[in-house]
Amino acid sequence: MKLSGLGEFGLIKKLQKKCSNISHDVLYGIGDDAAVVKGTDKKNLITSDMLIEGVHFDLSYTTFSQLGYKFLAVNISDILAMGGDPKYFLISLGIPRDFEAHYIYDMYSGIKKIARKFGVIVIGGDTCTSGFGLVLSGALIGNAKKVITRSGAKAGDGIFITNTLGDSAMGLHLLKKWGKKIHKFSPTTHRLKLIKKHLMPELTPLKSTTKITSMIDVSDGVLADLSHICDESKVGAIIYKDHIPLSRGLEAMAKRLGKDPYEFALKGGEDYSLLFTAPSNYRTDAYKIGEIVKKGRYIVDSNGEKTTFRPEGYEHFR
Repeated sequence: MKLSGLGEFGLIKKLQKKCSNISHDVLYGIGDDAAVVKGTDKKNLITSDMLIEGVHFDLSYTTFSQLGYKFLAVNISDILAMGGDPKYFLISLGIPRDFEAHYIYDMYSGIKKIARKFGVIVIGGDTCTSGFGLVLSGALIGNAKKVITRSGAKAGDGIFITNTLGDSAMGLHLLKKWGKKIHKFSPTTHRLKLIKKHLMPELTPLKSTTKITSMIDVSDGVLADLSHICDESKVGAIIYKDHIPLSRGLEAMAKRLGKDPYEFALKGGEDYSLLFTAPSNYRTDAYKIGEIVKKGRYIVDSNGEKTTFRPEGYEHFR
């Protein structure tokens, strides 16, 4: 079967079965935001993410500093989604031969900016020549006392999200629409704020994870990522459409462009908000957008009309 038919998540399931024989030291392997390995007083979290030129980024749209910031941010998000603290970062780079050295220095400035914010230390990696554009591959190590997976959601739990949804997807849409002309926009415009959300994701760690039952970061879209929780926890979900948090910028730009803001909020990826479940009465600053049920996956609109949702969002190879 071709990968276009199997899809990214189908491939991951196949590889998970092939790598099922693991050490007793490995508590969680393939299939979550990070692997979990036994430690002494805490559990070790290990994740990796790649950014590939032409797939994840376009160098005509982003500065190298912004690219470095996002590169580490997407790895940090995975550790946060497991309830952990990010600690040590390994960087592997495939660099075109004709690159100027200062491009890489600028990228490391962006990496260091977010590293300082989250207490991450860059400890090594690898560099080599790339004949197919810039390739960034990172491995981030963290730890946690309590690990949160995708498999703990229970019927009756509430569904929560830490930030507004759809801003990054709209930012990418605007980049593709206006391209290099974005530098002409006023810094106060909705356009630049949305674009910045795409280029430099805002990560919001949770202050406490005590009562959280499952969690994932929204990288592929809330419908796709909530579906992962449903699959792993063997439950269903109801989302209340009018509870989905939308920024004023997204609403304004969607209206101007004649677009449905909920298409960006529900199916757009790379928000890197934390999507989690917890007891329905859980006290938190996060937005409650729905509830976990025994079976079925539904969106309920403001009129009470219920429609079934599918795991729509971004998926490699599709």
